[in-house]
Amino acid sequence: MGRPKEFDSEVVLDAATNCFWADGISRTSISSLVDAMKIQRSSFYNSFGSREGILATVLERYMEKSPLNSLIKNEAGPDDIQPEIELIDLLLDFSHFLVEEGNGRGCLIFNGLAELRAQDGQIFEIFQDYYTNLTGGLSRLLDRIRAEAGAGDTLGHISLHHVLCILIGMAHYSKLDPTENRLSQIGLDQLSGLSPYFAAQIKNDEGSRATERRLLNAARMRA
Repeated sequence: MGRPKEFDSEVVLDAATNCFWADGISRTSISSLVDAMKIQRSSFYNSFGSREGILATVLERYMEKSPLNSLIKNEAGPDDIQPEIELIDLLLDFSHFLVEEGNGRGCLIFNGLAELRAQDGQIFEIFQDYYTNLTGGLSRLLDRIRAEAGAGDTLGHISLHHVLCILIGMAHYSKLDPTENRLSQIGLDQLSGLSPYFAAQIKNDEGSRATERRLLNAARMRA
């Protein structure tokens, strides 16, 4: 007979995620985690091993829901979607994610990257791994956009760091105003301002994805 399950994994991981989010990554202690998760310290160590162990589990679980995860895992979009539409969709999906998961708290990954320093040791390295994989995925997406853009198309002043700044800016602005339509408009306006090419693409795509988002938001408000 197997060992009885001591706790509901989803419940305790939700509690741990909220603890890291509320207290900050570096300030979250094992004591505060155990209190928030409402489990015995022995169960914590048996299941997660350390603060770094549960943080890795929390971040993996969190990123499975994030639209940034496809970039981190180097997963290309469907073959019938152009790479520039992938980037536009990423901004729309990220605005939705910030509202649904962040709920005025920003993005757990970007929060940690802004907070942690090298002296934080293994926890800093965990976040840096995510950052390295994210920048790699964004670079590959931008390379595909440049390769597929026509010779007469002007991509403008758009780079990896520009796109990162757009995403980080959306994440931080969501702490002030977690309104999906406003967040998505901020991201799209910044992308349009950097690139005439993307301004045209966004104008053409706005009738599909942006309208779909507005209808979904209106339905959720009526529910």
